[in-house]
Amino acid sequence: MQNNKSCLGRRTFPLLVLLTATLITSCTPEPKRITPQQVLNSPPAYNYPINNPYAATIIGLPPEMRVDYSAIPAPKDETLTLFKDRPIPEGFWYQDGFKYSQLLQPKAAPVVYVIAGTGADSRSETIRIISNILYASGFSIVLLPSPTHPNFIINASQNYIVGRPAQDAQDLYRVMKIVDRKIAVQATVTGHMLIGYSLGALDAAYTAKLDDEQKSLNFSKVLLINPPLSLYSSMKVLDTMLYRALPDGVNDADYFVKTALSRLSRVDQSSDALDFSNERLLLDAYNQYNPSDSRLATIIGLSFRLAAADMIFTSDVMSHSGYIFPKNQRFTTSTSLNPYLAVALRTSFRNYFDDIYTEKFRAEDRRLTKQALIDESSLQSMAGYISHHPEMGLITNRDDIILAPGELDKLVHLFGKKCDGFS
Repeated sequence: MQNNKSCLGRRTFPLLVLLTATLITSCTPEPKRITPQQVLNSPPAYNYPINNPYAATIIGLPPEMRVDYSAIPAPKDETLTLFKDRPIPEGFWYQDGFKYSQLLQPKAAPVVYVIAGTGADSRSETIRIISNILYASGFSIVLLPSPTHPNFIINASQNYIVGRPAQDAQDLYRVMKIVDRKIAVQATVTGHMLIGYSLGALDAAYTAKLDDEQKSLNFSKVLLINPPLSLYSSMKVLDTMLYRALPDGVNDADYFVKTALSRLSRVDQSSDALDFSNERLLLDAYNQYNPSDSRLATIIGLSFRLAAADMIFTSDVMSHSGYIFPKNQRFTTSTSLNPYLAVALRTSFRNYFDDIYTEKFRAEDRRLTKQALIDESSLQSMAGYISHHPEMGLITNRDDIILAPGELDKLVHLFGKKCDGFS
């Protein structure tokens, strides 16, 4: 494993940027950046400046280290209808059709399918960065939402209970085959590859295995970026993060966010306004206040809890599980969301796994145990497949925050020479 730091391997969850719509912002000049061609021709020396994994997760890559992708066109948003007769509750009127994005080369090129991480759609910052890198390197790209994103749950999931890797792979693969037929009349496709990020990397591994069985797309290369070793283990890690600086959980979240905003507003800026267009805002705030690991971990945990709440509520409504939303109640545009949001925010990933996910699949097969469901959502269950497929590689971080102690070594053992690790 290499002893350097990775920009691709860092998660970026700037939670507070969600509030920009309610704040006055001003413009700040962008630093001069290198072009993709300069990187391809002469890769610069790598020197990622943030050693704290929690801070790196929130801040991402400092502006002066980012590549200028402004010359690359934005991916085009596309919509599919996968289940023509599927009823969609009125309250989800804005989820009309399965949403994905694509960016096709004007010349013959391989197509790379990219699967987003937990709760993210095809417009998420991380997979858009991956898209830019790939397009600059000559690939066509299809960007897919995570199966845990509400749009996927409503429009693409076969039973609305997501998170079971083998089942999610079936849903993803169904989408890919339909999209591939559409692309075939728009561009010349010379091959297929697959990339997944975070939870999307676990999905990519299972999708690659399914493709190996069905041989519809025949992926020549598969890359997993920062996957969890065990989905259940990583869920526990993320649930725990929320409580690092919030002993009472989301009950303290309002005060926590207000305090964070107050501190951000006091960061030295050229404007009196809280300027979220300032790309250095989070980095400058980190350098000025040097927040504790507990506070940083809670920001990340809160971001994941918001994604979990969205996923769990959507799954509950669509599956009529009755866990949060009453089974026999219609979900309409006039339905008040406040009481259900309050419950959803207090529902952890583990609550979902134990009370909805496990109950659903055990009802279908009473021979299944909770431990069997945990085991099948781990890359270790695919050890034989991974070891015999040289086209499947791994990029991860030595200090990846979603890995429990000892899991990095297990990942390295699984992938061997096919693993690139960064610290």
